[in-house]
Amino acid sequence: MLFYETAQNYLNQEEENLAPLTIRTYYWNLKKIEDFCPSLKCKDVDENFIRNFRTHLQKRGNKPNTINKTLSVFRIFCRKMLADKIFLQDPFEKIKIGRVHTRRGYLTTHELKQLYLNFIDRRRFLSKTEQDVMRVFLFSCFTGLRYSDLQSLNSSEIFDWKIRKLTHKTGEPVYIPIPIQARQLLPQNMKPGPIFKVVENSHFNRILRKVAPKLGYNKYIHCHLARHTFATTCITLGISLPATSKLLGHRNLETTLIYAKFVDTLLDKEMKKFNRLR
Repeated sequence: MLFYETAQNYLNQEEENLAPLTIRTYYWNLKKIEDFCPSLKCKDVDENFIRNFRTHLQKRGNKPNTINKTLSVFRIFCRKMLADKIFLQDPFEKIKIGRVHTRRGYLTTHELKQLYLNFIDRRRFLSKTEQDVMRVFLFSCFTGLRYSDLQSLNSSEIFDWKIRKLTHKTGEPVYIPIPIQARQLLPQNMKPGPIFKVVENSHFNRILRKVAPKLGYNKYIHCHLARHTFATTCITLGISLPATSKLLGHRNLETTLIYAKFVDTLLDKEMKKFNRLR
């Protein structure tokens, strides 16, 4: 029984219950395993094979987070096979998949304000597609919605300038009062159905990187940067961490705390409490 074929069968069976992005992620990471060992049999998957595969990915120049993601997908399908008694023991039992924390990019409050004002002032010089992409990106900066949630955002989920929505990734409900800046990015006459026209993710990022310099932003930019920007802006403005966590739809506060590490103004504010000792 070949590992890749067996994993693909699992993927095909669950395709209807998985998001398109998840399916692509599983497929491309399983393909890495097949490329490394095309004739890999399930019975040959053991701790030694996994360690050799990790070394192979390292030699190919894969970054630590990329390797961890590939191994995580590998483990998901191994555990499915373990549950179905294809494996007699878990080959990942002694394999530790680390989590590498990297500095998350984001726009500062000054950069966000300038990009927003420049878009409002110069959008007539942009193509329709460029306008759509930047509008969606900025709306995410002011609401924290993920790319997948922006794709599915429906007019029925907005009432009285508030978003009430079940998030696509976690299924968590979010309640987001829409700030004045984001209101200016919504269609003037909202019709029933999707709010925004959101192009495919990689195409979205290409257009975003093309249009951002036209509006005075010259750093590396991608769609998820908007969500990071929302989180750090909330913290910078003094919105409490529990409230920020709720707005982002995080299941636990620890996830939100990651953003607090990058906001120096939070430390500035907290350290001012020492002034009370005078």
